[in-house]
Amino acid sequence: MLRLANPVFGEDALSAIGRVLASGQLTQGPVVAEFEDAIADFCRVEHAVATTSATTAIELTLAAHDIGPGDLVLAPDYTYPATGNAVLQRGARLRLLDVDPTTYCMDVSALADALEEHPRAVITVDVFGLPADYTTIEPMLAERGVTLICDAACSLGGAVQGRRTGGFGDASCFSFHPRKSLTTGEGGMVTTGDAELATRMRRLRNHGTERSGWRATFVEPGFNFRMSDINAALGLVQVPRHTTVVARRRALAALLTQRLEGLEGVSPQRVPEGHQHPYQAYVVVLDERIDRDAAISALRDLGVESTLGTYALQMEPAFAQHDCCGPKGLPHSRALAAQTLALPLHEHLEDEDIEVIAEALERVLDSTVLAPISAQSARLD
Repeated sequence: MLRLANPVFGEDALSAIGRVLASGQLTQGPVVAEFEDAIADFCRVEHAVATTSATTAIELTLAAHDIGPGDLVLAPDYTYPATGNAVLQRGARLRLLDVDPTTYCMDVSALADALEEHPRAVITVDVFGLPADYTTIEPMLAERGVTLICDAACSLGGAVQGRRTGGFGDASCFSFHPRKSLTTGEGGMVTTGDAELATRMRRLRNHGTERSGWRATFVEPGFNFRMSDINAALGLVQVPRHTTVVARRRALAALLTQRLEGLEGVSPQRVPEGHQHPYQAYVVVLDERIDRDAAISALRDLGVESTLGTYALQMEPAFAQHDCCGPKGLPHSRALAAQTLALPLHEHLEDEDIEVIAEALERVLDSTVLAPISAQSARLD
């Protein structure tokens, strides 16, 4: 089976974890601090704050900005539920926006209209690793004094006009889940250029604690979002080679895009000029007459793991009950949720594997899978 992701670790990872175990310092110790410094250096920012996940990284960032009940936060509808969950867990109001149907990122014109509602913050999402349109969004929000939080869960190693993700907005939130190109098993990180914000996030992630020598003082209610040194050790050994990992993923993605050219009913994610896509995932849109779910099953039968792209939050009960998107719905997001297909893409694939993936998709589209008109209507109406 050609897997969607295939994290592989060597002796350096085993040795690093062994050193942590031998030290007896298992949680938020010196290795976490080293990992934070390494990620900050990689992203070319001053500060990085490790957390238990990208979800808690977003929640921590919202909390550090005192965003809570009554505050409006804008976010794209086409994203993993973690983006919206963090907002709702803070008790804030979530307003979901539609996305560009070709890049899958937040629709800038929809954002401009929604700013008339005077949000406290906007969360952008770098969908599958493709950075959002920060050259437009960042100055738009800065002019209005609106906090910009970047859900960069998938985009470590991405860039816009040579500026790496992690350095946009007020803060950026990364994930180190096993499907990511750099993984700690579970874990996350907030990067920021704001020293005061970083100090508060460090305090909040550890029960609101400030220390003087051995003495802890609990100065405000906080969380337990601490990363362990075991997780950090696993991530730290990967940072020096991450640029090479991203380059390999981009090369494989270029091969797959070239191979899929001319394949009827398949459109890869568009990468705007000046954007570097690190390809945490390689995702295409299938024509609306193709039954995407049947295609996933058929590909797996041929030994190619695939899955949906991600979710339209408006269609999930947890968000529908909060009336997050208004009466008209968000049609581009709904269509993408119904028709996007993730294909295997990771640095351990061989060039020959790209041909296997492309041939399998061709076979599936030739032999399946026209969706019944009634099924199309149920997904897209």
